[in-house]
Amino acid sequence: MQKFDSFLYSSGFSKMARPFAPFLGHILMIHRVVEPDGKPRLPENQLYEITPAILKNTIRFFRDRKYVFKSLDAMVDGIQTGEKLEKFVCVTFDDGYTDTCTTAYNILKEEGIPFCIYITTDFPDRKAAFWWNMLEESLLVSDEMRFSLDGKEHRIPCAAFQQKRDAFRTICRLVLNSENGISAAWKAVFEPLGLDRTTWVERLAMSWEQINQLGRDPLVTIGAHTCSHPSLAGLTEEEALYEIRDSRAIIREKTGLKVEHFAYPYGSTLDVTDREARLAASLGFKTAVTTNRGNVYRYHRKRLMLLPRINVSPIRTMEELTLAADGCIPQTFFRF
Repeated sequence: MQKFDSFLYSSGFSKMARPFAPFLGHILMIHRVVEPDGKPRLPENQLYEITPAILKNTIRFFRDRKYVFKSLDAMVDGIQTGEKLEKFVCVTFDDGYTDTCTTAYNILKEEGIPFCIYITTDFPDRKAAFWWNMLEESLLVSDEMRFSLDGKEHRIPCAAFQQKRDAFRTICRLVLNSENGISAAWKAVFEPLGLDRTTWVERLAMSWEQINQLGRDPLVTIGAHTCSHPSLAGLTEEEALYEIRDSRAIIREKTGLKVEHFAYPYGSTLDVTDREARLAASLGFKTAVTTNRGNVYRYHRKRLMLLPRINVSPIRTMEELTLAADGCIPQTFFRF
């Protein structure tokens, strides 16, 4: 798919789709906005981190094309009216990393751009950590990972760089598919290493004080992103309902804010089914976003619980945004 995208972009063919692309706009997905520190990294995590320059270039890209930056509330109001709309773009951030409330916020505030942050409540509650970041740093300084999980002993070599990448993907699968749940799984992986979860989460995750501070800004929408960041499709219906419902309740309790927007963790078609969409709708959310790649169309007014997004990544950023703005790939292949 990447090679096909590159062909459409480099050949200029995607521009031909523009007059025939009836999409209304885009929802952008961002996780982190950080300056590179020069340390070795694994691409599996680095793909979800952009620099301040990329964020500024993304803003400029859409403004040059006369897009209107809208809040999620304004987007919903617009697509439900049936009126002709200016092309819009919504900016969203997942998880609640500290750099969202510092680096990203400062840029967007200066530009007057509204955005939504989806909060996983166990992070500011200091009950969980960004285990994928912990895993990366552990692999980069290890030659082998040893742990016991689901009754099995694992010894995974990770001396060479490619082995570290392979180990990252293998351990992620083991954690996400663990019969005892994600929280118990990552504890089993990291406890033998003596890693301090509290230090990690305090370094990377926003506090409730920071979330409250952001929530007072009219430009900022606070959304829910579950309590513990599980793959909801792998849970029982009761467990999935708890994660969706209680994350909203906790945010309300901690901030006093009305929480009307939701993001599914991981968010692919493997992680989100019609069941999860039904649960989100039953709880009264206005929107729920996936990580499925695509643009927003008029028909999404009937599928507000399964909205697609465009990932803003450090690789092929302008290529991806151009294809989205031309309506080429998302229109043709990813109509959710």
